[in-house]
Amino acid sequence: MDAPFSEIPFVFGWAMEIIKFRSQLVAALEPVRVSLRLLQETLTKLAGSVVDRCRALQEAVLTRKNDLRELSASFLDAMVVANTKVVEFRSQLVAALEPVRVSLRLRQATLTKLAGSVVDRRRALQKAVLTGKNDLRKSLVSSLDAIVITDVDGRFITANSHALNLFGVSETNMRRFTIDIFLSQDQTPYIAGHGSPFIRREKRHGECKIRRLDGSLRVADYILLAHFLPNWYVCRFCNIKTARVKCFATFNSGNGNDSKLVRQCLEPRGRKI
Repeated sequence: MDAPFSEIPFVFGWAMEIIKFRSQLVAALEPVRVSLRLLQETLTKLAGSVVDRCRALQEAVLTRKNDLRELSASFLDAMVVANTKVVEFRSQLVAALEPVRVSLRLRQATLTKLAGSVVDRRRALQKAVLTGKNDLRKSLVSSLDAIVITDVDGRFITANSHALNLFGVSETNMRRFTIDIFLSQDQTPYIAGHGSPFIRREKRHGECKIRRLDGSLRVADYILLAHFLPNWYVCRFCNIKTARVKCFATFNSGNGNDSKLVRQCLEPRGRKI
């Protein structure tokens, strides 16, 4: 019984040491505990702030999504309205331009026909001119009357042999003259000039005096057709008679209008070769 009681002080001292160590440990760990508590409070507040920010962010994202949906819906509505207006405007434009399109199509058809008609008329005119020239050549060769063809200025283009004999010129020298050389001064207007009635195809007839290069005179009936072909005059002389007048000189030497004698014939009238 004595032994256990003798160990009581030792146990009590060890217990006191443990209590003292515990007190020291508690005192040493108190700042840590306080720091941990403060850290826990800070972490709790931070977690709450994070949660609040996440919620705010989610709400903001949701709000933006809603705004985007509304904007998309509004944009789609605007596009539908605009597309409808464009379709209506296109329909109105097509309706308004339909008469123009029809008119253009009709004009195109008319122009096509007109172009074809112009080509056909040109071909017909060329064929008619060629036929007229051929007929004229045949008439010149076969006619018993004197026939000459001149341009609008009276220059000889061609003549048959009877006309060459009538004027007393050779075929070589014929183109060096104009017809008014062989006609009296008061007779020239019927063949010369560009004005009316020479701007259209017109027929004239009458009597004229013809002065040959040898100076002798002839009287003949003429029939003139202005613009028988474009810018071509055809004159036919018939019932040719020799005028009873004195011949002033003989200009034809028989060798085809000598240039000296021809010059003597032309100079008094102000023409030179």
